[in-house]
Amino acid sequence: MSQYFNDSPIERREDDCYGVHAFAEALATSLLGIAKPVGSTIAVTGPWGSGKSSAVNLIRAELLERKDDTLSVFDFKCWWYRGEEAIALAFLQELNSALKSSLGDKVKDLVPEMGRHVLQAGPVLGSAIALATTSGWGALAAGSAAFAKRFFPDKPSLEKTFRKLSKTLEAQDRRVLIIIDDIDRLAPDEALGVFRLVKSIGRLPNVMYLMVFDRALADAAVKERFPSEGPHFLEKIIQASFELPSPTPSDLHNALLTAFQERCGTPKEEHQVRFMNLFYDVVVPYLTTPRHVTRLINAITVTWPPVANNVSHADYLALETLRLYEPSLYTSIRQHRDIVTSASRGGSRDKARFDPFLAGMPKERLEGLQIALQRLFPAFEEVTYSGFRESWELERRVCVAKHFDTYFKMSLSDDTLPSKEIRELLDRSGDKEFIQERLLRAATQLRSKAKSMVPVVLDELTSHGRQIAKDKVPAFFSAIFEIADAIDREQDGERGFAMATTSLRIHWLIRRVTEDRFTLEEKSALYLAATERATLGWLVDFVSSAYADHYPRQGRELDLATALTTKEALPALIERALNALRQAAQDDSLLLQRDIMYCLYRWREFAGDDGAEMKAWLTDRMRRDDVLVRLARALTSESRTTGLGGFGSLGDRVSRREMRVDIRSDFDLFDPDQFRTALERIAREQRRPAEDLEAVRVFLEAWARKGSERF
Repeated sequence: MSQYFNDSPIERREDDCYGVHAFAEALATSLLGIAKPVGSTIAVTGPWGSGKSSAVNLIRAELLERKDDTLSVFDFKCWWYRGEEAIALAFLQELNSALKSSLGDKVKDLVPEMGRHVLQAGPVLGSAIALATTSGWGALAAGSAAFAKRFFPDKPSLEKTFRKLSKTLEAQDRRVLIIIDDIDRLAPDEALGVFRLVKSIGRLPNVMYLMVFDRALADAAVKERFPSEGPHFLEKIIQASFELPSPTPSDLHNALLTAFQERCGTPKEEHQVRFMNLFYDVVVPYLTTPRHVTRLINAITVTWPPVANNVSHADYLALETLRLYEPSLYTSIRQHRDIVTSASRGGSRDKARFDPFLAGMPKERLEGLQIALQRLFPAFEEVTYSGFRESWELERRVCVAKHFDTYFKMSLSDDTLPSKEIRELLDRSGDKEFIQERLLRAATQLRSKAKSMVPVVLDELTSHGRQIAKDKVPAFFSAIFEIADAIDREQDGERGFAMATTSLRIHWLIRRVTEDRFTLEEKSALYLAATERATLGWLVDFVSSAYADHYPRQGRELDLATALTTKEALPALIERALNALRQAAQDDSLLLQRDIMYCLYRWREFAGDDGAEMKAWLTDRMRRDDVLVRLARALTSESRTTGLGGFGSLGDRVSRREMRVDIRSDFDLFDPDQFRTALERIAREQRRPAEDLEAVRVFLEAWARKGSERF
């Protein structure tokens, strides 16, 4: 697997995914078969990313495996150097090392002597002109002797040295192969310099070259520097040129899919059709060379571990492809989260829906990118999907808002749980202590805006509720019912249209777990057992819902299909709730309930005595100032209003906070006027703690804003 990372070319035939080895084997045979080369040059060409370096590695490995003692193989890494002179010097040094390694003292000093001739003229002449320019021609005359000595030495000429070296090499039965790879990494002038070196001083007996480059780039460089030469420039240097065989599309696809499976696992069977749809529509268009495959696998190697098994395999691979090859579209998707995760845009045929994402894209790519968006986000489809949201959420698709951020932050969104943790919750759902510990811990794990992880855990359990084994449901329900009040935080509630509280989430959860899996009688037995030790607030809430199923409030119809329990189970549940309320009233723990007013109303409703018992207790407790303050808090709530503007004026961009008193004209739990008078007294006396006095002030101000209206 490491062969992909860092774009490293393969080195062994076992790693060949594209059928390159057969090509390498044939070329190695050809190289071994050249008996008397004279600077013979073979080229392997191919576009960027086609796997040329991998082919060279396989050729080299094949040559070494055949163990021909008459052939020595050397590499000239031309791209390590910059500048024509540096490259020329390095080439001569490599050539000298190669020949000395094979022939020893027979070629001693011949290549260095050739190099001295080649390298002297350019630098000396350049230095002389620079000297004359900066110091005057007198300085040049003073140094003329040294110049003449270097430029016209009393030693054999370049031509004589070259002939001597050639005769020495020709008399040997050993051959040298110099591999020059990555020529296309060089600047055009540097690349042409390498070709000229091979053509001139490199054309020696028993010396061969394997040159590897992008033919299109080389032709462009020749055309720019030598327009009259055209393709003849390279034809004079290279005796045989071979285009690296292109891998078949299926080989490219299989290489990526195999590597993806090794790193990320296999999508579930029910998701595989969609995975392959996204693969062919989004990923395949960008898999045109082995390097494209390698780049994508390198990216996956880095980005998969942080999100492993917490995202859809299909969406993850598609988005990683867009991140690499369509970065502007990827950025647009990330910036338009609300649009792409919308559940209300499906069915639109308006082409303008693509504009924020595809503006400025080349026309030839528009259709393919539109398909990519439609495959990933149902909001772009021309049909309306209904009833699929649940399955999308279970698959953790990017089109679901709470999973969206996981794909773009390389970390799990704080609106969801790791798949491993969900699996553990489901597997251990019958372990009361474990479930309670996890939910209580979730109440202490804070996210943004002071919200805890409780809604996240409950929502995930609801999504996967059908997977809880039936025999584990009794213990699971008992565990939740016993700690419901402890995990019910006011900060976890949602406002507005998406209003949801912890108690509502528990209702959704228990209905999800039992829906179509238990008969109404079985549900009744489950809830009678679970409510035996239920916390007060949740017990009252649950019994109220069960009661309303059979005695719907005004404006609602009776629907036993959604009932929590049978009608016969109600008396026992109501008696259980009443006993809990009476006990809480006796020890005054009822006063600590966050929803104390709700509990008081349900007490009256369950007792069936028009509230006589509850009112007597409340009248007695309202003799205490602390209880009056507690009721003031309970009867004060917050609302948000937004000015809409009109008649040419602009509306508000943000909502305005307003406090209101929750006492209507039909309020009859106690006398509102006496209550207000008592609170005004507390405000005047200033004997209560500061936070109590602030609660009284807020209540009285909200009351005053109602004007003369009778509560």
